[in-house]
Amino acid sequence: MPAPPPFALEGLDHVVLLVADMEVAKHFYCDVLGCSVDRALPQHGMLQLRAGASLIDLVDIGTKEGAWAKPPVEGGRNMDHVALATSPWDEDAMRAYLAAREVAIVEEGMRYGAKGDGLSFYVADPFGNVIELKRPPEP
Repeated sequence: MPAPPPFALEGLDHVVLLVADMEVAKHFYCDVLGCSVDRALPQHGMLQLRAGASLIDLVDIGTKEGAWAKPPVEGGRNMDHVALATSPWDEDAMRAYLAAREVAIVEEGMRYGAKGDGLSFYVADPFGNVIELKRPPEP
């Protein structure tokens, strides 16, 4: 029997959605669905919205700042990645766990999420979908 993961899933941390018009998107998510602005990151063409205990990150791919997330093909995708909130995990144990399963870490770093800044490992599922494993902030 394979060893269990060195973490427990706690829920959805955030979803990153690609939009073509930030004002239209902000109106829909805030005025229609009831989200609130958590913080703006204009240098990345991004607006982070609070959706209960989670975040919805909007990236305006129509701006030069948001071009980092633009799909390679028009209409190719409208979601960048899904972030899963996890329990605290040991960095070395997580690296070993993923390596043993031949899952490459495609990106990593301290990232802001629904619970604050914490270490994240980005991996790809077998179909190329990017999953962020988001550790909570250190106490």
